[in-house]
Amino acid sequence: MRKITFTLPAPFPLVNRTSGYSHFTAARQKNQMQREVVAVAYHLRPSVPFERAHVLIERHSVGTPDTDNLVGSAKRLIDCLTTPCPLVVRTPGARQRIKNKRGLGFIVDDGPKHLVLDVKAVKCRLCEQRTVVTITEIVGAEVAA
Repeated sequence: MRKITFTLPAPFPLVNRTSGYSHFTAARQKNQMQREVVAVAYHLRPSVPFERAHVLIERHSVGTPDTDNLVGSAKRLIDCLTTPCPLVVRTPGARQRIKNKRGLGFIVDDGPKHLVLDVKAVKCRLCEQRTVVTITEIVGAEVAA
């Protein structure tokens, strides 16, 4: 069983802070999240993405958000952990699109078949704010699907 743990220097932004922006601003924020993960964890990537994984995300911050806001806000971070793959082009000559284009290849996909997700809020002091991500490979019959 393989395990990867890394810490981002700040708590990931909540949906309340990221919704309502233009498409361009949202794309810039997603790219920023990807750059933050690359800066601290790119060297930890497995050679082959985890087929099934348990991802624990701990958001250490001064306040504790409500559960739906917390889990929904983790989406941008989770998308960075997935593996990019080309989508099927149905129309000849159409532009090739990529699923999970900001993915870095830690896990195969973020669907329930491949991912068990836990997102926790931890209250802390201002100087201790951070995001801790732990990715644990699930091997064999450990999946409770």
